[in-house]
Amino acid sequence: MSLTNISHPLRSARKAKSWFAAHVHMWRFGNHGRRRFKKDPRYDLQQVTAGFANRIDEASDDTPLLERICAAYNKAESEPHSVLGAYIASESVRRLRQGSLSPSIRALIKHETVALGEMYRNFYRDPCSAGLLAAPQGMSKAYFGPQIKDIYRHFYLSHVLYRLDYWKSLTSNRFSLKDLAGSGIGNPFGVVIDGTHITVGAEYSHYCAQRVAGLVDRFCIPHSTVAEIGGGFGAVAYYLLRDHRPLTYFDFDVPERIALSSYHLMKAFPHLTFLLYGEKSLTQDALSEVDVALLPISALAAMQNASIDITFSSNGVSNLSAGAMTECLQRIAAITRHSVLYIANQSSSELIGELLGEGANALTLMDRRTSGWHSHRVSGAGVGGAAALANSTLIEQTFSRKPAVVYSAVDAPVLAAREGAHGAQR
Repeated sequence: MSLTNISHPLRSARKAKSWFAAHVHMWRFGNHGRRRFKKDPRYDLQQVTAGFANRIDEASDDTPLLERICAAYNKAESEPHSVLGAYIASESVRRLRQGSLSPSIRALIKHETVALGEMYRNFYRDPCSAGLLAAPQGMSKAYFGPQIKDIYRHFYLSHVLYRLDYWKSLTSNRFSLKDLAGSGIGNPFGVVIDGTHITVGAEYSHYCAQRVAGLVDRFCIPHSTVAEIGGGFGAVAYYLLRDHRPLTYFDFDVPERIALSSYHLMKAFPHLTFLLYGEKSLTQDALSEVDVALLPISALAAMQNASIDITFSSNGVSNLSAGAMTECLQRIAAITRHSVLYIANQSSSELIGELLGEGANALTLMDRRTSGWHSHRVSGAGVGGAAALANSTLIEQTFSRKPAVVYSAVDAPVLAAREGAHGAQR
């Protein structure tokens, strides 16, 4: 028997084992949540069915917008990646580009706006968002089919309710569910609670937006410039631009992500002025005239020093090669005037802290706190034990140019009250 003949059943066996393990986890987690939320009026499986219902917008003609996005994408791809030294996407991103992202990349390159529009109008459920969004446990057929089985509904509803409670705790219960309402663009999935469609990941994105807004408040910046490194499809940006005006928002990411976030944000905020790559030179005068600039990460090299007030990233630099990470963080430190908020897993956070604290533009660590968004404890199932909990724990680090003032978790009540007053003024 040939090696090829042997490998096929082995792959099938591994796939079956993985499927079985995932379903056991879902069953245990669903039962745990069902017991935890037994008397909670939010625990209604129909809310999952409603949240995954198809809401695709078939009527829009986005041709002018998509042409603009294709032009910017091709301009970014035509630039030598060496503009940012060793800028090379990580191996995981390269695999995505060669696999799930290849249809959208082809459409972008060839200006196939009809095909691209079909993907982007459905980006929550389409492979064009691979690496950012997916059905729970990757089970698209189970969740996007005509009927969702109870095992999947119990699992997903439990997951959402634990995360909603964690979000309320971290934000001192200052917001209502309506504050989590999204743009509705891209045929999102999630749950519907009290009439509000809460899309997947909304609570985390909203939380990150509040953290960034809190830094703007701390430095009393009247019109702030905020940069995000690795903004994905614009989930955090949506809440920032919706709730925390006036500000100018910059996103630096790989070109495929910038194309997707351009579609999402330009559809969500048609009244704002957007700058896409290649449309103007990246001068201070040009950038001062726009509300949103969506740029490839190589454009960091063109930004002036101290031109950004607050820089934020949630694992954004981890998508770069090791060589590019160092240069990227050096550029982040150089362009940031006041503060950097970086969220990453424990091992990455240590390296990021070292790199941001070195060189001529070194930043000082002001606040370091653990974040349980990815932990089993927040999900409530307790699966995986202490080792799994440690590996999944995120670290939120705030770096600043004002070492005389140290902010820590003990400041949270005071800062929450200040942010609450700011929200009331808005």
